[in-house]
Amino acid sequence: MYVTVAALETDVMSPKFLLVREVLAEVARTGRPEITRRDDVVAAFGGAEAFLLALHHRWRTAFFARLDALLEDSPADLDARVAQLWADPSTGGRGVRALLDAHADVPALAAAQAAERELVRRTTGVTVPSAPRSRAA
Repeated sequence: MYVTVAALETDVMSPKFLLVREVLAEVARTGRPEITRRDDVVAAFGGAEAFLLALHHRWRTAFFARLDALLEDSPADLDARVAQLWADPSTGGRGVRALLDAHADVPALAAAQAAERELVRRTTGVTVPSAPRSRAA
């Protein structure tokens, strides 16, 4: 019996994960940091805020893994490298950083991002600037 990887993925992956992947693919395809499939997002996550927090968690996990690897090498210009890592559009997957930045004024997301900036400041001494406040439609 022959099973494709795509068929296996849809059998194993949660509907929420698949929805996140589809929304991020659309952001990457169009370059617009918008939450598409809003009705599906609301049905699966209970609202856009919970969806954004799930993306934040995904980004946070990837960011801190990369930060840990960066700190292992002790770069000469730690401030610049941490800021670069924070803003890296590929951290967490294509489209994640763009969506988070575009929705930075959502209260729960703003609080989560502020907590991460404070954690980075306390652990590395680097102050990471807030995202520009340009909310996506």
